[in-house]
Amino acid sequence: MADSERPARDWQEVADRLADWIAEHVNAAGLRGTIVGLSGGVDSAVAAALCRRAVGDDALGVMMPCHSAPEDFTDAEIVARKLDMATIAVDLSGAFDALHAALDSAATGRGEAISDGHERLAAANIKPRLRMITLYHYANQAGRLVIGTGNRAELTLASSTKYGDGGADLLPLAAPCSSGRSGRSAARRDCPMQ
Repeated sequence: MADSERPARDWQEVADRLADWIAEHVNAAGLRGTIVGLSGGVDSAVAAALCRRAVGDDALGVMMPCHSAPEDFTDAEIVARKLDMATIAVDLSGAFDALHAALDSAATGRGEAISDGHERLAAANIKPRLRMITLYHYANQAGRLVIGTGNRAELTLASSTKYGDGGADLLPLAAPCSSGRSGRSAARRDCPMQ
């Protein structure tokens, strides 16, 4: 049966199971709630909706633009507002620029090149790693679990940045009970997209 053909009660059941799974892990860890990065994309909106369902007001969204398109930030704000989710906004552009410059300076200061042509990939992977540092900073300060936004396809294909977007305490959109796209689709029904 295609995802679009599933009865609404099936979607509700999957979303409830995912939210219960998140809540159980938060309680088992003795923590206060969850924290999730809000990018303005569908997966982060779905993960945020699951967090709100799981822990209510103890879900915190963090918007972390880093040389990002302004509409992404606007979309993240819309999701947070529609979910009535508390948020923090941290512009990581300056941290990215400083770290990237320091890394380049150290590499060129050796007197020999250490690159083999993968500079763009190396620079691009700094952003998700900065986001994870930021999420864990606030999670540790406030006693929260970091909820990742990666889905099962990204996990299966290893298409997320190691120790970046894939680094989270829980990945509900990749959870076994989500049955692939179904978990994301289930929560999307409650997801406040434009």
